[in-house]
Amino acid sequence: RRLGIAGWVRNTDDGAVEVLACAPPGPRERFLAALRRGPPASVVDDVQVSPADPAQQPAEPGFHVRH
Repeated sequence: RRLGIAGWVRNTDDGAVEVLACAPPGPRERFLAALRRGPPASVVDDVQVSPADPAQQPAEPGFHVRH
């Protein structure tokens, strides 16, 4: 939210975390750096980045947790 990114995050059944984030290049790079660090007590093995399907673009502003 602090970076003005729109999107969502959710845990997957296999223990991974899936994120959809829409942001301009500067905030996007800062967000990716934070993902690579992870929160305290987490272990980040890999961050894979791929273009999102335009149909998945967030319909609402802000960043949300999906269950």
